[in-house]
Amino acid sequence: GKNYDNQSLERSIEDALRLGCRRVDLFFMIGLPRQTPESVQQTVKYCGVLLREYNKNGNIRVHPYISPLTPFLDPGSRAFENPQQYGYKLFHRTLEEHRQALLAPSWKYMLNYETEWMNRDELVTSTYEAALGLNHLKVEYGLLKQREGRTIEIRIREAMSLMRHVDEILRVKNAQVREDRMNGLRARLRSANSNSVVC
Repeated sequence: GKNYDNQSLERSIEDALRLGCRRVDLFFMIGLPRQTPESVQQTVKYCGVLLREYNKNGNIRVHPYISPLTPFLDPGSRAFENPQQYGYKLFHRTLEEHRQALLAPSWKYMLNYETEWMNRDELVTSTYEAALGLNHLKVEYGLLKQREGRTIEIRIREAMSLMRHVDEILRVKNAQVREDRMNGLRARLRSANSNSVVC
């Protein structure tokens, strides 16, 4: 229910900086109504515009972030209470369903929603692609050092690889084979989860 256009956002940034704010963190979300994979990438490009405009002469004042609405569309929110009105499809409604979702092998299967414009796979893929794009921009504009950027890119790509492996394993019909393969992946999953990607 909070609608802001880019001009309003930029005016708020300018006002904050003019009044002495030394740093403005901007948080963009993935999984909003009418958002598509293409518009997520446009958001990353817009972050580049903001970085170019507000971070000059080594003075880094604007820090953009982008992440999905995870793991749940907030119970009690307007979209949760009336998902169809906002273009959402909910997978979990009760506390127990949400608790069970938290036991899923990856965050994709924890998501309690998808939208008319992006299914779960597209939400996940868009998130990782946005993280890679924003990571590149942060290195380019000096918010991250080259080495930090490389480390983050390796983590993002590892998370993408693990997601593909989990998807493949979950398609296996035989429960024992599925469990054995998942057990073989657990050490990599633990390592990846201890180094969560900061978008």
